[in-house]
Amino acid sequence: MKFQYILLAFFGVMAVVAVVVFSMAPEKEDAAVAGAAGKVTIWGTYPSIPAFAKVIENFNDTYKTSFSVVYVFHDPKDFDTDIVEALAAGKGPDILLLPDDLTLRHSDKIEPISYQSVPQTVFQSSFVQAAEIYMRDKGLLALPFAIDPMVLYWNRDLFNSASITLPPHYWDELLTMTPLLTKRDPKTSSLAQSAISFGEYANVVHAKDILAMLFLQVGSPLVAIENGKPAPKLVTANGNQSAPSEDVISALRFFMDFSNPQKPIYTWSRARQSSLDEFVNGNLAMYLGYASEYQPIQAKNPHLNFAAAAMPVPRGTKAETTFAKVYGLTVLKSSQNKQTAFVAVAHLLQDAAPEKAFAAAFNLPPVIRASLAEHPTDAALATFYDAAIRGRTWLDPKPELSDKAFQTMVESVSSGRNDVSDAVNGLNRDLFSALAPYQ
Repeated sequence: MKFQYILLAFFGVMAVVAVVVFSMAPEKEDAAVAGAAGKVTIWGTYPSIPAFAKVIENFNDTYKTSFSVVYVFHDPKDFDTDIVEALAAGKGPDILLLPDDLTLRHSDKIEPISYQSVPQTVFQSSFVQAAEIYMRDKGLLALPFAIDPMVLYWNRDLFNSASITLPPHYWDELLTMTPLLTKRDPKTSSLAQSAISFGEYANVVHAKDILAMLFLQVGSPLVAIENGKPAPKLVTANGNQSAPSEDVISALRFFMDFSNPQKPIYTWSRARQSSLDEFVNGNLAMYLGYASEYQPIQAKNPHLNFAAAAMPVPRGTKAETTFAKVYGLTVLKSSQNKQTAFVAVAHLLQDAAPEKAFAAAFNLPPVIRASLAEHPTDAALATFYDAAIRGRTWLDPKPELSDKAFQTMVESVSSGRNDVSDAVNGLNRDLFSALAPYQ
């Protein structure tokens, strides 16, 4: 197809010239692009803040004699439904800025990019590893445009008061820190200050992502593509029996123990407010959150003395991993202007300004490896850059279904209905059911 050759022209030499391309000045204003015409619409879940609107405005100024893009914000809670309803009505955008957890869900609606257009080696050497979630046997479902990695936010005042100099680098260090960072109300013995928000679900912001990260850190992909079809991987065959991986069981047990009143590391309960609120209010020593949350936390409590650190990892791990959300530009099969849509996607990524300016607008690290080599001097942003390199994600079948499955797993253990092994088995079964439509 002609639009695939357009991508080949832009990305076929990216591996060779990446450093040069991303250090060049933007193309001069009013650049003409052969074969591109009209307007293409992008839907996404990033708000149209002034800095982002300026990115789109500058981009359109550059190509105004050829084409333009229009960005339309959709609430993340409604994005999935909005896509389905619009396409069912014969409407909808040309391009989606699609979060990785909706990629499998909408893969049948996406115009794939062949590896003849963007070779696998070029893709892998150009973008962060988390972006490989878009790779399939026959091509790419999206080209990554943004990454939002998870980091450890820590309250420096609470650590100072406990005479602890630094946040944990390894998860086992958390075991000795937790009692020092946990305080109880002297009158009621209820928790008044917590070290970390592990062991519950409803009041732990990003609980599913935290658990997925712990599983990824011990080597489980959660879901993998086999013979072109996704399958859950939390349970492995052992002769005629199937059982959860011991590493996955240990990871879930580690998470759950922090809400067990019988354990010396008991520090969290369902009686606490949300983990984000507790951190903002100064009652939680460590909060696992995304890079995009740094500025909102500052705005909520300007007096909070906190910093960002790398996510702890299991001791002895060979690959330090954190969780990350990835957002990719993908052209829909239903687009009435695919050629221009692919031109827009290519220029949004190859031009010097758009991708980097978008990341800067939301205080995010870039998704392109060459840009990540330019290490920032700001301490928090430097942490985000490192986290982007280490970031990984998983093939989520459908966010609302997987969220319910993870919650069931955690609450079945906290309530005593299941032991940890049975709970992991239950999650594997639920993921298998959620993946059934893609078999």
